[in-house]
Amino acid sequence: MIKSRAANDKASVTLTLDPRVSAQTAAVCGEWNGWSADIGVMRRDAEGRFSLTVDLDAGRTYRFRYLLDGERWDNDWAADAYVPNGFGGDDSVVDLTGLAEAVQPPLKKAPVKKQAVNEQAVKKQAVKKETVQATKKLAAPATKPAKKTKQAKKTTK
Repeated sequence: MIKSRAANDKASVTLTLDPRVSAQTAAVCGEWNGWSADIGVMRRDAEGRFSLTVDLDAGRTYRFRYLLDGERWDNDWAADAYVPNGFGGDDSVVDLTGLAEAVQPPLKKAPVKKQAVNEQAVKKQAVKKETVQATKKLAAPATKPAKKTKQAKKTTK
């Protein structure tokens, strides 16, 4: 039995039967399909293995059994549990409660990475600007302050 998380609070469950069950036909009958042998017909592969994938609501358990050749009942020996039924046997149980609790909705990608990249770019530009300014100061010729002219001295007095 393979269980995986599907969309919309569903779980995908793949049920398989070993070829050693010696059956020509197999069906999964369970709570999800009203115990109908017509709805849960399993497919047989080249090696004689039967399988069927069903989508079920996550967050609960389901009882089921296999009906082989339309006349004999068998359990899934890889089931999560077994519970007595009203016919003197046991039903197999698939437990999907863990799938509902364990899966959290995907987180939205935060712009933190972009923000960090932008901050790095701004810092690079600032360092580059400071370097350019420092280079200009070093390269600029030293100049003496301009001398005051006679007219400028008269107006300041």
